[in-house]
Amino acid sequence: MNDRDSMTADLVTRAAESRLSRSWLRDVDFGKIRDTIGTPSFLYSEVQLRRNVGRIKDAAAAAGLGGRVQLYVPFFPNSNPHVIKAFQDLDVGVLVQLPSEYRILRKFGFEDFIVSPGHVSDGEMEFWSGLGHPTFLASLDEIAFALNARASSICVRIDSLDSGKPGIKLKELDQLSALLAGHGRELDGFEVYCGSGNSRDDMVGVIETMFDIFHTHFPRAQIINFAGGHGFVYEAWGEDEKHFDWATYFRSLKDIAARMAVPEHVRFMFEPARDVLADVGALLLSVERSVLVNPISSIVVTDGTRMLMPSAQLRDRRHNVVFLDSQMKEYSTRSGRMAALRGRTILRHDYILPGDVHVPDAVDASSSLLILDVGAYCATQHMEFLNVPPAAEVLVDADGRAHLVSARGGDMDKWRYLLPEKEEIGG
Repeated sequence: MNDRDSMTADLVTRAAESRLSRSWLRDVDFGKIRDTIGTPSFLYSEVQLRRNVGRIKDAAAAAGLGGRVQLYVPFFPNSNPHVIKAFQDLDVGVLVQLPSEYRILRKFGFEDFIVSPGHVSDGEMEFWSGLGHPTFLASLDEIAFALNARASSICVRIDSLDSGKPGIKLKELDQLSALLAGHGRELDGFEVYCGSGNSRDDMVGVIETMFDIFHTHFPRAQIINFAGGHGFVYEAWGEDEKHFDWATYFRSLKDIAARMAVPEHVRFMFEPARDVLADVGALLLSVERSVLVNPISSIVVTDGTRMLMPSAQLRDRRHNVVFLDSQMKEYSTRSGRMAALRGRTILRHDYILPGDVHVPDAVDASSSLLILDVGAYCATQHMEFLNVPPAAEVLVDADGRAHLVSARGGDMDKWRYLLPEKEEIGG
């Protein structure tokens, strides 16, 4: 085989092995981002965000629920207004927890909100009640305050797991009904916390519990908020395998609502976070050295830090990774070794992901690394620690153009800086 045939064969093999070919990342100019913005940088896709919202809305419409389903994506899992700007023309609202979140989003033109603040002070409750957005309160004391203040709308958060999370406990529902009756009020809406990362069958099982609460305690409620908890499979590569099965879920919801005689005027709210946001984002890192091998372990040293990825550390989520060569092309995975991904600090447990990943043999200090599915909870949970500044954030818009939306802090401040206007990279 001559050199040209060998090169052609290698390109064919790479194409067959390419994992990025299944992702929006296949069209991203990583070299331009690395050379202009540097690493580490979070990258986000407007196209993928729109696709994820469309998947849910299409499933609701196909089940005959299109007019009843409303989406409110929580702001805190990806608190960058530029990234979620597309919600404004997709008829998707935002769930906020804090007045500061609300103020930021209003500056960026957002108008449709629900509020789920956890436990709050009287002053904060007065702030929310003056705005008129559905606010899901989490204790009997807070609801009593809202009733005495003659709030225009009363909504509650119910903790169906009887956990330590904020929320009315199941054994308090009779007290809540009595409290409302004493003020001559009806509950406008309720949401039920049922945990995170649930399977389709788990979430279908919650539906009857929600409707039982509706019929038993609040039959005149106008809103039933199924909240979040919809699972996302980080280990999968294919888009269909990653995402929650909304089509089957909504068909079940439609059937159970009809069987349990839930009136047609009752609206169904959902707060999907990972399913909308996770595969919208990827983290681009630089590899600092060839793989270090010692008697204890094999290690890939990067310019990241575990503080960028605490959700993976705490939940043991197995994010997929892709290594890139000096030309930012995907390495072949035909040979390699298992190694841990280490960050840049002296912290003993500064490992960006749990466990080991497969590292191609050719990886060295000229290489880069992509960690996939970090659009939910990763950038927002970064903390400055051991003087490691937060990563920059880049949005790839619907036209394929990359924009800086959050600048990396300088040596004197170290904080990520949300840009008032996005700035095209290389434009």
